[in-house]
Amino acid sequence: MKSRNVLLAAGIAALIAATPAGAEVRTLTGSVSGHPGSKLIVKIQRLGGNPFRVTSFEFRRLDFTCFGDTPDGKLSGKVGRMKIEQGPNPFNPGKQGHVYFSGRSQTTLDRKVAVFITGVTDRKAKTTRGNLGVSFGDGCSTDSGTGFSEFTARR
Repeated sequence: MKSRNVLLAAGIAALIAATPAGAEVRTLTGSVSGHPGSKLIVKIQRLGGNPFRVTSFEFRRLDFTCFGDTPDGKLSGKVGRMKIEQGPNPFNPGKQGHVYFSGRSQTTLDRKVAVFITGVTDRKAKTTRGNLGVSFGDGCSTDSGTGFSEFTARR
């Protein structure tokens, strides 16, 4: 009986530790410029009133082109967590902001597409904007020759 109570207490403690007290997730929707009909869904977790992490970054219906034999088409993908840190705004270095970056080898959750994300959000996590770069397969990319596409999303 004692061991069962200890296991139950340990399970409850693990659940409490996994969900920070006072945490809230905001869902922002928007689009990626240069991609008509695209959709962007960004979920940002706030802790203590400030943005803490991007829990999900999903893009849908991005046009892509390839240099090889792969035919052009549309691409969708979802990226997992990215930490949000207070630091210099990469788009306006004179200002501080809540900034997030994808890792060097960040891929979509299905590991088929490499993504490069640089984003900023406001303090209340009501808007986000940034640059998204996507590459995969036989020289395939979603950019229009600049390397990145701009994105925006709002609550």
